[in-house]
Amino acid sequence: LASLYGSNLAVATALAGQQPLPTTLGGATVTVTDSKGVARAAALTFASAAQVNFQVPSGTTAGLAKLVISNGNTTQTFQAAIQNVAPSLYSMSGAGSGVAAATAIRVGNSNQQTPVSVFQCASSGCAGIPIAVSGTPVYLTLYGTGVRNRSGLGNVSATVNGVSLPVTYAGPTPNFAGLDQVNVALPASLAGSGSVNVTLTVDGQTSNVVTIAIQ
Repeated sequence: LASLYGSNLAVATALAGQQPLPTTLGGATVTVTDSKGVARAAALTFASAAQVNFQVPSGTTAGLAKLVISNGNTTQTFQAAIQNVAPSLYSMSGAGSGVAAATAIRVGNSNQQTPVSVFQCASSGCAGIPIAVSGTPVYLTLYGTGVRNRSGLGNVSATVNGVSLPVTYAGPTPNFAGLDQVNVALPASLAGSGSVNVTLTVDGQTSNVVTIAIQ
């Protein structure tokens, strides 16, 4: 998933309300021409005059790409570097920092899964809810993008409070176009850590920093 910022990008503000995602939204279209000269229409998730969010088309070759956005009145051209992976984690602030946009589950002895709250939000913003990591295992799911093309699961790790942890899954989130997720077990050794930084490393590329709270 990627975002274009500018002016006069779309003629109306619109949010995609269903999947598969449309290739025209708010009157705008985005065409991605990759380093091999192959042009593909991008699926759009949001469009406004100042910002357009889109999914980089599957099959886009790594390298310098040309992005053309048209709204029927104006056409603008941008350049972007395409990489196989570009891990980015989502946060509840929407700015890529602060409390992670994440979920968690506790797995009981009979494999029963119980949701664990990771954050709470109020008019003043969102704050982490301390996660109890002692007792039965807790698995954290981080949401982001730029992960699914990793070379192998062994080349993906999450760093929590300075500790590099192996992940159990890193790839597409079912039923959400362009959205990726990473599942990681939180060890009991993290107990008492408080608010901690979380980053993701995929094939040597490191993401932005988000936070969670550990009880």
